Amino acid sequence: MIIYVDIDNTITHTPDTDYARAEPRPDRIARINKLYDKGHTIIYWTARGTKSNINWRELTEFQLKTWGVKYHKVEFGKP
Repeated sequence: MIIYVDIDNTITHTPDTDYARAEPRPDRIARINKLYDKGHTIIYWTARGTKSNINWRELTEFQLKTWGVKYHKVEFGKP
């Protein structure tokens, strides 16, 4: 199964879209990581930068790595 997961305020607490201050929610990350471990395809899909046109990929991928998030792909530009 392919599972799409939002990042901000789903696996994080992100105050006022201040992505640099996003704090992970370990319980939620662990739940999604278990789905990954069971063989599901995990795609994180975020609206980061959709309105501002700022490229948040480097920060986002760094955060996911630091927080131990397992995934197959990160997509930007949610409608």
